[in-house]
Amino acid sequence: MVRKFFPLFFLLFTTALFSESPWGGSIQKGFETAKQDKKFIIVDVFADWCTYCLVLEKEIFPDPEVSRILDNFVRVRLDGEEFPNFRKKYNIEGYPTILFLDGDGNYVTKISGLATKEDILGISKRILQEQNIESYLKTELRRNVNSPDIHFRLGLIYFQKKDFEKAEIQFTEAVQKSKNLPVIKENAHFNLNLAKSIHGSKESAANSWKEFLEVYPSSTHKTTAKLYYGLTLKDAGESKLAKSVLLEIKPQLTTDSDKSMCNAALSEIERGF
Repeated sequence: MVRKFFPLFFLLFTTALFSESPWGGSIQKGFETAKQDKKFIIVDVFADWCTYCLVLEKEIFPDPEVSRILDNFVRVRLDGEEFPNFRKKYNIEGYPTILFLDGDGNYVTKISGLATKEDILGISKRILQEQNIESYLKTELRRNVNSPDIHFRLGLIYFQKKDFEKAEIQFTEAVQKSKNLPVIKENAHFNLNLAKSIHGSKESAANSWKEFLEVYPSSTHKTTAKLYYGLTLKDAGESKLAKSVLLEIKPQLTTDSDKSMCNAALSEIERGF
């Protein structure tokens, strides 16, 4: 009689053992699901050799209270060693790292190192109180009004929404409040100039690009900054100087879009536009 029930028991046991994990392995699918379901994403970035990563996976994430709150997120687990570009994009410097993103890939916040149950619950609850990343960042800014990082990230959100006036305000705040944070200051200044190039006076934008090139002569954004300096000079009516700048930068351009913009501007200058 016992033998007759053994296969069924074994089937139930193996089904439970190998049941589908709530953690996906594709960040692209995670973004798609998050946008469709209007959820935030939690990414567990781990490494095979990381002991703390196993503690997080086997002990902390399975905690019933943690598991319940994480059901409100799209969960993705990535081996960080296999995704160096992902690590670079989100400035992940060690393992484990718990990364919170929205469906468009915008950075929300992260926990570096071995997170406690309380860490995960606290941050998750704060995020879930907000409808979207803009709302979350505004709430965080009220908690820390002098944070250049939050101003910068809000600026990026507004830029994506093509609300360039609000983007300009946030990038300006980020520049002014990041005296001791040179990377944020440089990136905020660069993005401020991009917003100015689209919205507002072309003369002001050209002057801002000139200032950027003088302040950051070794910037990784130098080529793009010089291209936009030439383009805004042309739009501001400074055709002679614009032509000189664009001809100088043209051999250094690498992307088809940048080459196309440069060639189109030079062609218009030649035709007197």
